[in-house]
Amino acid sequence: MRGKIVIFLTIVSLVACLNIGCKKRTGEIGSKNNPVRFYFMPLKEKDVYEKNETIIKDYIEKNIGLYVKTTNAPNFTALVQAFGDGKADIAFMNTLGYLMVRDWSKAEAQLLTVYGDVYKTYRGELLTRADSNINKPEDINGKVVAFSDPFSASGYLYALKFFRDNNIKPAKTMFAKGHKDAVEKLYNGEVDVVAVYHSKATPEGIQRDARSELAGQYPDIFTKLKIVALTSEIPNGPVAVRKDLPPEVRAKLINSLVEFVRTPEGRAALNDLYNVTGLVPVDDSDYNSVQKVIKDLGKNIEEMVPGGITFYRKNIDTILEH
Repeated sequence: MRGKIVIFLTIVSLVACLNIGCKKRTGEIGSKNNPVRFYFMPLKEKDVYEKNETIIKDYIEKNIGLYVKTTNAPNFTALVQAFGDGKADIAFMNTLGYLMVRDWSKAEAQLLTVYGDVYKTYRGELLTRADSNINKPEDINGKVVAFSDPFSASGYLYALKFFRDNNIKPAKTMFAKGHKDAVEKLYNGEVDVVAVYHSKATPEGIQRDARSELAGQYPDIFTKLKIVALTSEIPNGPVAVRKDLPPEVRAKLINSLVEFVRTPEGRAALNDLYNVTGLVPVDDSDYNSVQKVIKDLGKNIEEMVPGGITFYRKNIDTILEH
């Protein structure tokens, strides 16, 4: 199986080279000719990334003297690829994507994202239209379900666990192009149910689940779409670094981010990007619960997700066998 993964990573790297060109990195990491490559996972609109990545980049360069190049990953898969082919030095990652690069010994979690100042976990949620006849989990049987992303814990993995635990069998499943796309498919009536992320509401009662990403475009989205069920708790995604990143560079980057989020400007930037209000130290054991879910689903996943299994097994077999 390890051989399969090596082959997969090799293919990924070759494809990446063909698409964007490969250039060997030379010079000291963090220098002008070889800047730190900071990747951001996709969640909000492109303009949100463009505004805030500049703030983060400028803070790091000013305070620790390292040059930084930022990249907004188009999807979770791209983040895994970036670590796989050595392009990413540090990244804000989603939970399941991190487990993949961790198990390939390509990256290590350094910080855990926190929202609401205290919440270290989030959940997945199953959404449907408010005018549908789906009012409880068992009503999902025989319906069309869209998962957010094959590499999403909330939008795929934990939804599968929920379906298994509740003996739910959709008539058809598919993958959207992310959480936002899944919500839009549901809003437009293309599917019956979607699996997306859920974060606890603010103390003021402001909702922060995946529907919020489209609230500006569809002001009635919170009344048109309703939550049918929530999954179990999922550890928040980490800030991960390339495993062979020089220790002194790693320490500077992590310390800088911790200090950054403590500033009003930093808190606002990360909240805008990821609804995050803090960063705390993380231990890899914090992700053991996710690993257990993957193991539990490994033998039965094909029955629960007809059509989605081919992509999933091709990319995540190594985790299923650990």
